[in-house]
Amino acid sequence: MNILGQYHTGFVVENLEASLHFYIDILGLKIEREPATQSGEWISDVVGLKNIELKMAFVGTGDGHSIELFEYLNPTGKKREDMDKVFLPGSAHCAFIVDDIRSWFKKLKENNVKILSNGEPTLRDKPYPWARYAIYIQDPDGNVIEMVERAKKPKGNSEN
Repeated sequence: MNILGQYHTGFVVENLEASLHFYIDILGLKIEREPATQSGEWISDVVGLKNIELKMAFVGTGDGHSIELFEYLNPTGKKREDMDKVFLPGSAHCAFIVDDIRSWFKKLKENNVKILSNGEPTLRDKPYPWARYAIYIQDPDGNVIEMVERAKKPKGNSEN
């Protein structure tokens, strides 16, 4: 019995169209599965709630790991107010590798993306030598995303 790989990371969103704008038009991800509505016994059994109806889409970079965005139509809920408290147990984030974090930082600010990190990205050498620069941001629903600019790892090094 083995875990064979990562499939996707799922984020609940309030408005699928607004989230697609953020992930596609601002972050530059591509649609990997077109928006569709799902309901019925199977999806209700998977999430453990009755009478589920949701809209969902998948976006990604084409590397095999997608971001699943889903908007619950039934039931609906209120947006959490504590999503920026990344220290709370149960908090989560996904991380993207980027090529020029300073340019990303500027673009994100220009697009009024909420940046959780304090100030401009700064170089670090330790404890993670490959993740040279990193910032935390939030999508329109408060889901946390880390953007990391990495140095090239020596061949054969599996350290993350």
